[in-house]
Amino acid sequence: MSFARLLHMASSYWGFVLMALHLGLHWGMFMRIAKRTFKLKKFSRVRRILLPIFGAGIAVYGLIVFIQRDLLTYMLVRTQFVFLDFGESIPLFYLDYLAIMGIFIFLAYYISKLLKKVSGKQKLIES
Repeated sequence: MSFARLLHMASSYWGFVLMALHLGLHWGMFMRIAKRTFKLKKFSRVRRILLPIFGAGIAVYGLIVFIQRDLLTYMLVRTQFVFLDFGESIPLFYLDYLAIMGIFIFLAYYISKLLKKVSGKQKLIES
């Protein structure tokens, strides 16, 4: 039973991270949906600069919270229990976890964009 509890704890945190990484791989689709929803037709230099800065801010905050909450110890099963502060504000708890998702979405999105750009240049060199 104790092994199942440890496996469940680690799996839930790994699942959370992998889900956020997967969401980041498809983030461009969500950006296109938002663009259509808000009927944004023209190129905007302000959007092109502010959105990545905003995303980086969320990612930095998410990294800080990831470290403060010591999630890596839960993911690597270095502790046997998850310690929750029941006096913590519920909206702040969810905000922290959304920010943690934000770091993995940010990383997956921009790394995939970088890899697409590098592989595109590689195809140009080969041909």
